[in-house]
Amino acid sequence: MVREHGLYPSIEQYACMMDLLGRANRLDEAAKVIEDMRIERGVQVWGALLGSCRIHFNVELAERASKRLLELEPRNAGNYVLLADIYAEASQDVG
Repeated sequence: MVREHGLYPSIEQYACMMDLLGRANRLDEAAKVIEDMRIERGVQVWGALLGSCRIHFNVELAERASKRLLELEPRNAGNYVLLADIYAEASQDVG
């Protein structure tokens, strides 16, 4: 997109990319894309990543994403619930 058309992705396009990479269980790649973003990382991007962490039970990355989400949206209870679900599922897999 950038090389051929000189266009930089919008936050919505990054969020779609996070969703696609997350559904494909390519969470490390998704995290790398977030690190390399040239624009402010918004709730859409972190929310998509957190949702993917729940699907694939990636607690470490979920904690990172939820930390950023809680900074951006401290009153959004859904973010807390999603992290709690991830913790609950992780504890069931261990025990």
